[in-house]
Amino acid sequence: MRTSTLLIGSGVWLAVGALVAALSNTPVVRPAEPAAAADGGLPSLVVLAGRRISAPVDPVGTEPGGALALPADVRRVGWWTGGALPSDVQGTVVLAGHVDDSTGRGAFFALRDVAAGDRVEITAGRTTVAYAVTGVARYRKQALPADLFTTTGPPRLALITCGGPFDSSTGHYRDNIVVLATPAPTGQ
Repeated sequence: MRTSTLLIGSGVWLAVGALVAALSNTPVVRPAEPAAAADGGLPSLVVLAGRRISAPVDPVGTEPGGALALPADVRRVGWWTGGALPSDVQGTVVLAGHVDDSTGRGAFFALRDVAAGDRVEITAGRTTVAYAVTGVARYRKQALPADLFTTTGPPRLALITCGGPFDSSTGHYRDNIVVLATPAPTGQ
């Protein structure tokens, strides 16, 4: 699988794992193989029907330099294997995707338009887990909260893409857009 990287902070190619390591002085090591969910499924599809977002999901880790290895195809999203699975009862499921590239819109192009209350569905194996968006925030890349990247705490979902002003001299966006969501009540 070809991969590309996502610029997450400080003008340096950082991975989620490298960011956590840098902020907490705790090394984060990519698992050799992603853990399987109880039903044997890993995240394979993310859907925000109200925003016309539907994208296949690939497991990603970090590259040797610490970069988050996103799928090369901007229409696909990466699930960080160091985080939680949708079926986990605690921790954050982290999905990151491109907003765009020189060929056009990426999977998370419309993420900046998501609003509190929007429904997000993650398919993993034979199960679909629904989340309700609780908030959308924009952070400078160097200020992306480290507490997004955890396998402890209440279950939640973090969708991350680039946003804010585009710097044509570097070819990168200044900020990250982060959508947070919590499991939707049963029956919604």
